[in-house]
Amino acid sequence: MQIENNTLYYIYDPMCSWCYAFEKTLLELQQQLPSTLNFKYILGGLAPDSTEPMPAETQTMVQQAWRQIEQTVPNLHFNFDFWSQNTPHRSTYPACRALLAAEQQTPDLSSTLRQVIQKAYYQEAKNPSLDDILIECAAQTSLDIKKFNNALNSMEIKIKLDQHIQFSRSLKVHSYPSLCLILNDQIYNININYTDSTNIIKQVDTLLVQHQAPTTPSPCIKQCCLNTEDICLGCFRHLDEITQWAYYSNTEKQTVLMSAEQRKTTYNKTLI
Repeated sequence: MQIENNTLYYIYDPMCSWCYAFEKTLLELQQQLPSTLNFKYILGGLAPDSTEPMPAETQTMVQQAWRQIEQTVPNLHFNFDFWSQNTPHRSTYPACRALLAAEQQTPDLSSTLRQVIQKAYYQEAKNPSLDDILIECAAQTSLDIKKFNNALNSMEIKIKLDQHIQFSRSLKVHSYPSLCLILNDQIYNININYTDSTNIIKQVDTLLVQHQAPTTPSPCIKQCCLNTEDICLGCFRHLDEITQWAYYSNTEKQTVLMSAEQRKTTYNKTLI
C-alpha cells in the first residue's frame, strides 16, 4: 500500500467503541467532502488474536469508555448485557479480517458488514471476536457465505490486514478513529469531532485552500534537534510553530520566519 495524494484516510477498527460513536458524523462527512478528494478506509487493528479472557481492569476501562461516549454523543447507547452474557476477548483482528473478506467480494459490502457487526456488538450483546458471530453477521448481508468463510482466516486476508496495520503506522496513527489528509506528499491529522462534521470539513477546506495558493515553504533543513526551550536548532522555530506550520497563513508564516531568524542570530552570538 502506498500513500496517495488528495486522499482522506479514515483509520478505524470495527470493535472500537469511539469509532462506533463516530459513525453518524462519518456518514455526514463523506457526503460533504469535495469531489476532488478520494476517501479510503484503513483498518488499524486495535487488538491481535487472543483466546484469553479480557482482564477485569480492561473490561472496566472499556465499560467506562462506553459510559463516556453515552454522555458525549446524543442518542447513542450501549447494551451493557454484553459483559454478563459473554466471555470478552481483547481481540479485534477477527472482525477486521471479516471486513476485508467482505471487501474481497464487493467493496461496498464491507461498510454494510461493519454496521451489522457494530450492531451485534453494541446493541445485541454478541461477541464479534468469535468467528461464528462474524459468520452470522455476514449472513445478514448479500455476501456469498461460502466464499466469506473460506476467506475469513485465509493467509491472503491475514496478509492484507497486516498491510493495513503497517500502512496506518506509516501515517503515524496511534489511536482510533483517526483522519489523515494527504496533500502534496504531506500528512495532516484532522481533528475528530464526534457530533459536528462541519468542523471537520472546515479543517479540510482550509488545507485545500492553502495548497491551491502560493505558499511559503517550510524552513526545515532536516536537522531537527530541540533544545530545552523546545526550539529546533535546525530551523529555529518553536515546537508549536513547527506542528502548526501547515495551518498558518502566508503572513503568519513570514512572522514565524522572522522570529526564527532572530533566535538564530541570538544563538550564534552565544557560540562566539
